[in-house]
Order: sequence, then C-alpha cells, then structure tokens
Amino acid sequence: MKKLVAITVLICLSLCICAPVFSADTVAYEPYRPDEFPKWTLNLRRAECIFFGGIPIAYPLTALAFSVANKESSFLQNLAIAASVSAAIAVVDYILGAVNAD
Repeated sequence: MKKLVAITVLICLSLCICAPVFSADTVAYEPYRPDEFPKWTLNLRRAECIFFGGIPIAYPLTALAFSVANKESSFLQNLAIAASVSAAIAVVDYILGAVNAD
C-alpha cells in the first residue's frame, strides 16, 4: 500500500513539474488599456499603496514622539497610532485627488 501511494505521489509531482514544458505557447504580451480597470479600483490601489507605505515611516516617528514626551508606549499602541496617521494621509490624498479632478 505504501509503495502504491509513493508511486502515485511521484507521478503527480512529475506531472506538476513537467506541466510548463507541455503547456501551450501564450500569445504576445498585451499591455493594459487605460479603460480596463474602473476608476474606483485605481483609487483603492493608490490608497492601499499610500497606507501601507506610510506605516514604516509613521511608526518610528510615533515611537520617537513617545520617547521625547517621556511616556511609556507598547508596540501595539505605536502601531495603532501609526496606522491611524497613515490612514488619515491616504484619506486626505483621496480627497485632494477628488477635488483636483473636477
């Protein structure tokens, strides 16, 4: 029984490894068209990039502000404040983009 399972697993792994060799050729690369994605998805992606890109910048500044103020703070408290600041920056960027688009 173990030998049968081992052979079956070996065959499945061989097929998975060799699958790209037997796959059909793909067509040439076609770049995205400007109208391919709705505007709200582009805005959401921009906000996501600003939010997650702002956390590594806001976290050390938050920790520095607490150390200058001589107050104790935990990791989660600093992270929550940094995430809030980063979210606020993303919302302000969205509002400025919406106002300037008109």
